Amino acid sequence: MFKINKIGAIWLMLLGAVTGSMAVTNASAKTIKSYPWNFGRKGYSWTAPKDDAAPLYYTNAKRHGYIWNKGFTKKLHNTKNYPNRSWYVQKSFKRNGKVYYKVYGGKASGYVWHGFVKPAISKRIDTFTSDSQYTHYLKSNKSQKLSRAVLKYFPGAKVNLDASRRGAGQLIGSGPVLSSMNLDNYSSSIDLTKLEMETHDSMGNGSLTVLNALQDPILTSNADKAKQVNKILKKNGYNQNKIKSLIADGYQLGIYMNDGAGIHSGKKGYPWTIDTFTNTFSNYALVLVK
Repeated sequence: MFKINKIGAIWLMLLGAVTGSMAVTNASAKTIKSYPWNFGRKGYSWTAPKDDAAPLYYTNAKRHGYIWNKGFTKKLHNTKNYPNRSWYVQKSFKRNGKVYYKVYGGKASGYVWHGFVKPAISKRIDTFTSDSQYTHYLKSNKSQKLSRAVLKYFPGAKVNLDASRRGAGQLIGSGPVLSSMNLDNYSSSIDLTKLEMETHDSMGNGSLTVLNALQDPILTSNADKAKQVNKILKKNGYNQNKIKSLIADGYQLGIYMNDGAGIHSGKKGYPWTIDTFTNTFSNYALVLVK
């Protein structure tokens, strides 16, 4: 048996938090994980891995202040001018004893004191009991801005809670072995998140799926994400006329857009502790079922 000194223990705890933020477990449908910035200590700092979704925040309506450049020598923006903006936090650190975030929100970005933004908190999809309850949530909750942007391209569609849960990969079963819900109980289903189109950029030819477009977290607004999704849909024959035809034929919409929101955050002290429901965190679903 070996001993670990205090510094070694700290780094093991931090490493465990970071790796836990990127791992998805099937141990329990109620498993909750925390983002790695729940570990507060002197000299605190944290940066999101490039391939990890950035946590979602929004402007704090009760407190406004400046967003600075990297050197804190120039005021770039004031949060009061972005009352409805969604912010993605990619970095957190202490400066002069205060916690700051590196934020992105569309074309606005920079470094801001943590109190000027608030974490987006979503409800677990397994807590809803009816289509109407879930639809109201999508159309009103601050964490669901991306959902509302996408819903504009499905006018008149009835939201189906069961299909939304299944599309989100809700875990079912009991004990150590669980499985994800699927859409096999429907006579017809169309997984729109899998649709793709060819892209051309400086790196050469490639492809972009609806899922990729929804996951693009940093320098893209919700409206731009939704427009990109609609572009891919049209490339695959799902223009507005086609979508309206499917809806008229009885197809319902399954939609789930977590987009980096947590299900709980600490109310006192910083950094925030953001708990997330593991099997649906940063997941996206867009399906039509009948």
